[in-house]
Amino acid sequence: MATEPQRTLVQRLFLEHIDALKGYVSALLPATELVDDIVQETFLAVSARADHYDSRMSFSDWLFVVARDKIREIGGRAAVEARPFSDAVLDVLTASRGDVVASATRMRLIDECVATLAPQARRIVLLRYQNAMKPREVARSIGWTAGSVRVTLSRARAAIRECVERKLVAAER
Repeated sequence: MATEPQRTLVQRLFLEHIDALKGYVSALLPATELVDDIVQETFLAVSARADHYDSRMSFSDWLFVVARDKIREIGGRAAVEARPFSDAVLDVLTASRGDVVASATRMRLIDECVATLAPQARRIVLLRYQNAMKPREVARSIGWTAGSVRVTLSRARAAIRECVERKLVAAER
């Protein structure tokens, strides 16, 4: 059982890192309706495990490992689409999260994979994620239905995910 000062420290650090955590979970979990659930479950888990946090280590690295476990847990209960990455890829992404070089490599791989998408899919992905437009806004801007945009985004994320996984596997060889 964690001491109250340790629990308070962990909860304060959690609040300081909540935006980064939401970004991390959103990047790994395209089922956006589950992101808040994962963040809340992660808060409960880090509060319960506060005594496991060693202040000599990176809080965000520890936090992201806990979040990864929650993504796996939710993935076991939710639809397949809720878990876009295999456990091995989740481990690679989480383990190397603190490494700036690895982070730059991941971003480069994602950029390379986005570039391979069909032009319309690439445009929709860029509108959604670079411009932070909601699917409804994207649909209005290109004259599509919101449902068509969501389907295209889902397929594009799957293609990007598969491309990144292929490149990660190839890099391990």
